[in-house]
Amino acid sequence: MKDELTGQTEMVCSNCMMNLPRCYICGMPIKKGEELALPDGRYLCARDAKTVVINDDDARQICAGVKDDLDHLYSRFTSFPTNVDVAVIDRIDENSIFLVMGHDFESPDLLGVTEPVTVDGEKRYKIGLMAGLPQAELKETCAHEYSHTWVGENVSPERHARIARDAEEGFCEMMGYLLMDDQQEEAEKKRVLANHYTRGQVQLFIEAEQNYGFEDILDWMRYGVTSRLEEGHLDEVRDVKMPSARASTYVSPPVSSQITAARLPVTSPSVLKLEGIMWGTPAVAIINGHSFFLNDVNSVRLAGTNVTIQCVAIQHDQVRIRNLVSGNEQELVLPAN
Repeated sequence: MKDELTGQTEMVCSNCMMNLPRCYICGMPIKKGEELALPDGRYLCARDAKTVVINDDDARQICAGVKDDLDHLYSRFTSFPTNVDVAVIDRIDENSIFLVMGHDFESPDLLGVTEPVTVDGEKRYKIGLMAGLPQAELKETCAHEYSHTWVGENVSPERHARIARDAEEGFCEMMGYLLMDDQQEEAEKKRVLANHYTRGQVQLFIEAEQNYGFEDILDWMRYGVTSRLEEGHLDEVRDVKMPSARASTYVSPPVSSQITAARLPVTSPSVLKLEGIMWGTPAVAIINGHSFFLNDVNSVRLAGTNVTIQCVAIQHDQVRIRNLVSGNEQELVLPAN
């Protein structure tokens, strides 16, 4: 049998295969007396039980940290809703929610749910995260669900109705993937890419973000012309119709104001450039369009490729960065006014 966590093949006797409970993470039979049974009927082996988040308070604290991480990463572009309530659920709860919402066909593979509700006249979002997930998977799932709340707050009902369901899921999975990339969770990144429930949209969103930038992805979600991303036509991510400045609803602008990707060549800078320093608590440096707090690690576009750098020092008019591949350090100085 193949251990789904490690990828290694183990010899298992037919009696164990037929009669012992299986770990829901690695898929391997669990020796009698070594299993951890969860309330919803799932089992964990002793090894994988050490890696999962069981306690509700721990899960909520981790999710609060994910919200902070998302706001930190994307402070230049957007913010994420605060009218959100997070709860830890089990698979039975999740199935019940999706039966009510009409999505029961997907519930066996889902790790979280987001439901818009009205409380005392206020719009809020209820996020449910499945108990017993490994920490990295819990973080990625939380980022995914927070991205659904972002869509609910930032995308008009008219545009939302035109976005294909798998495209919205692909966008949310991309958000989780980017957070895992920032935190160097390589195994979780592979899990995201191996999951087929977005029908390939997550891979296209990741590629579009790398080629065109995060801001263009947000613009496409808000104002895009197409309903989904198509392989070989990722330039359509820049086909958007901005709302009229005077209109209260989303309308098509004059042809002259429509952005067409085919007419806008995509370039990336040839050098690393310090574009600004925002002095606060803490200070933030802007390098090639990315925000860096002290000791932050980000991938930036450079000469048509991605380079991973760390901000190791921020001074009054310059920063010091380290290339994490070569180990070389470099001083970047603010341009003179």
